[in-house]
Amino acid sequence: MTDSAEQGTSPTEPGLAERLQRIDRLESELTRKGAAALDESADLGHADFFIFGALRRTLAQARGFRDLIAARNFPCAAAILRLQIDTAMRVNALSLVDDPDATCKAVLDGEQFNRLKDRDGKKMLDAYLREKLAASHPWISPVYEQTSDFVHLSGRHFEVSIVLTDDATRMAYFQLSGHDPQRPDETYFDAVDTFFEATRLAGMLMLAFLMARHQREQVLASTAKDES
Repeated sequence: MTDSAEQGTSPTEPGLAERLQRIDRLESELTRKGAAALDESADLGHADFFIFGALRRTLAQARGFRDLIAARNFPCAAAILRLQIDTAMRVNALSLVDDPDATCKAVLDGEQFNRLKDRDGKKMLDAYLREKLAASHPWISPVYEQTSDFVHLSGRHFEVSIVLTDDATRMAYFQLSGHDPQRPDETYFDAVDTFFEATRLAGMLMLAFLMARHQREQVLASTAKDES
């Protein structure tokens, strides 16, 4: 993530409230489209239940992220951004196996994801899943690495507790609080925009899976129309 405050913002650029509302609207869109992807006669399998859980987690994390940014709790918000990417990685992993239902059944039965293998016999470790998703979405890797620092206790927690520094006296001032030191809204822009993209990516992968599984004829017809 980059610091939007350093880059400068345009007077017409959306503010923090508008950026958070955009995530809220995306949540509503994912809920609506997720429900529309299935009908009452849908034949559900283990992979569907896995996707339902992933969508529930995605929506819950989106709401939690918005609340944490509004409460000025950046360390926890950054950790949730990392978790949102984690969801996208695991949903994308279903495209790496020949039998998504068997893979999802193993996960639903309690098997750890990193013990499972893809169709090429490779263990689906986090690093491997990140590499596969980053192949088509390169921004994933740097954001994953930066936000992982907030999942584990690291120097990033030290950095975000600094209120100000005085070069002349070589003094640093810290705030010991559950809230961030007072900072302008612009300092949150990049994290919020990145979270929106992570949520949209996770949602897109889930909806694409459901559409291909339950509305295959419509998808094929739409693809043929686009190619003609």
